[in-house]
Amino acid sequence: MKFKTIALAALLATTGSAFAEIQTGQTGTFGEAELVFIATNAKGSFIKDLGITANAFQANGNFNISVQGAEWDKFVGFGGSDTKWTVLAANPIGFGFEPGEINLFTTVGAGQAANGINNQLFNDAVNNLATAFAISDDISTNAGNGVANIELAQASGTDGYLDGYVNLAGFYKQVGLVGESLTMSYLTSSSADSTALVLASSYANASTQVTFNGTNIAAVTAVPEPSTYALLLAGLCAVGFMVRRRQS
Repeated sequence: MKFKTIALAALLATTGSAFAEIQTGQTGTFGEAELVFIATNAKGSFIKDLGITANAFQANGNFNISVQGAEWDKFVGFGGSDTKWTVLAANPIGFGFEPGEINLFTTVGAGQAANGINNQLFNDAVNNLATAFAISDDISTNAGNGVANIELAQASGTDGYLDGYVNLAGFYKQVGLVGESLTMSYLTSSSADSTALVLASSYANASTQVTFNGTNIAAVTAVPEPSTYALLLAGLCAVGFMVRRRQS
């Protein structure tokens, strides 16, 4: 079963932002989708293009970016509570269910199994996210924010309100509370079986922790201590010794 993206392609073609749009890899390049930060509550949502591609984050594993500014103040001014947040990059570069065609780099909420969503729900949700980002780009252009990478706050019930798009339309927990640290995973559809679970792996590193403290979104990847490398090397040497011993 192929997912139809004609409407999305048309929408992308008509989006003429004067500012840097959210890149989703629609050109067919894996990992060139940009990470975005999304905060939502019952009163409104806020989206910020972090300006970092999935590939760049995979290579570096660290960032610390402020969300403060006019659009964040607008979001806070909506008066919502129990704000939840996520960081993700939607990267649909194909049209089907084969691995590598529909891709998502995302925070994983507490208690959520990394691969706990089936191919059909996953593909639909990721393509809908890409469409939502195109809409946010378009609204931001009309608002004339003048920022390097788009930032947009929208009230509940208006175009661009993103609460229904996070958590993959309610089928996968991506979000955390303010002050909570989350890990990140890479997800992709696994096969032509629409009911099969997706494939998932750690991204950018199993030790990477992403945290939002209310003003800054930060990702930190722990660098192993020299002793950790020494233990790893010792273990590899021991394995090599046992292999040589069996071969002799």
